[in-house]
Amino acid sequence: MRLCAQLLVFAGFLIALSGLSFALTSDCSDGTAYFDCSTKSPGYLCGPSGLVLYVQQCPCDQFPGYVQEGTGDTATCVLAKCSDGTEAGECSAEKPKDCLNGVLVDNATKCGCPEGKRIAANQLKCEFIPCDDGGVSVPEGTCSPKRGKKCVGGELVDKASECGCPSGQVADGEVCGIVCSDGTGEGECSDTLPKECVNGYLLDNAEKCGCPSGQTIVGKRCSTGAATIGGSELLEGGNSFEEEQTVEEGTTGLKSLSCCCMPTALIGIAAGFVFFRRKR
Repeated sequence: MRLCAQLLVFAGFLIALSGLSFALTSDCSDGTAYFDCSTKSPGYLCGPSGLVLYVQQCPCDQFPGYVQEGTGDTATCVLAKCSDGTEAGECSAEKPKDCLNGVLVDNATKCGCPEGKRIAANQLKCEFIPCDDGGVSVPEGTCSPKRGKKCVGGELVDKASECGCPSGQVADGEVCGIVCSDGTGEGECSDTLPKECVNGYLLDNAEKCGCPSGQTIVGKRCSTGAATIGGSELLEGGNSFEEEQTVEEGTTGLKSLSCCCMPTALIGIAAGFVFFRRKR
C-alpha cells in the first residue's frame, strides 16, 4: 500500500516536471520564450497564457523610438513620434491631427481646426465654414441661390457650368457676364456702331468703337455732315454762311445807295453850275 502511494507521488512529480520542462522550452505566438520580454511587441511578456502587457517587467525604452504612456497596470508603450515628426500625445501642425500611439488621428476638440474651418458635429473632424454671399449662407460644395457661384474650400468661386447664370447674364467659361439687349457682352462694342455695352445699356462711344463707313467721330457720337464750329458750318473757302450773308447785305446796301441818291446828286451839281454862271 505504501509502495503504491510512493509510486503515485513519483508519477505526479514526473508529470509536473515534464509540464514545467515543456513550459520552459515552448515559445509564445511571436516566438518569445516563456517569462521573456517580447522582441516584437514593446512592453509585452510571454507568460503561460501567452503574451501579456507588463511594462513594469518589460520597459518601453528597450525598443528604440518607444516611450511609456500612462502608469501602473494601464501603462502602454507608444512610438515617441508620428510619421510627420510630431511627439507622442502632441497635436500635429496639420490640424486637427493628434499623435496617438504613433498614429495621426483626428481630434478637432483637442487640436482645433485650420483657418476657414470649424469643428464638425462629431467633435473630431473639421468642416468648412459656409460661404457668405451677401448675407446668404452657402454650405460647402453647393451653389449660391444667386447663381453663378459655388462654395469651394470656404470661398465662393465662379462655376457657371454647374450653377448657371442670373437672368440678363450669359456664361463666358465659368464666369457670368452682363449682356445688352442685342447680345453684346459687358464692355464690348456692338455691331451697331458706335454703341458699347455698359452695365446692360447700349451707349454711344465712338472714341472706343469707331463709326460706320462714311461717318466721322464727333466726341462720343458719329456724324454724317461736315464738322461745325460754334454752330456754324465751315465751307470750303473758310467763310461761314453768316459772313457771306453780311457781305451780301453790305453789297446790296451800296447798290441801293447808288441807285437812289445818284440822280439827286447830279441835279444838285447842275443847279449849282447855273447859279454860278448867272452871278458872273
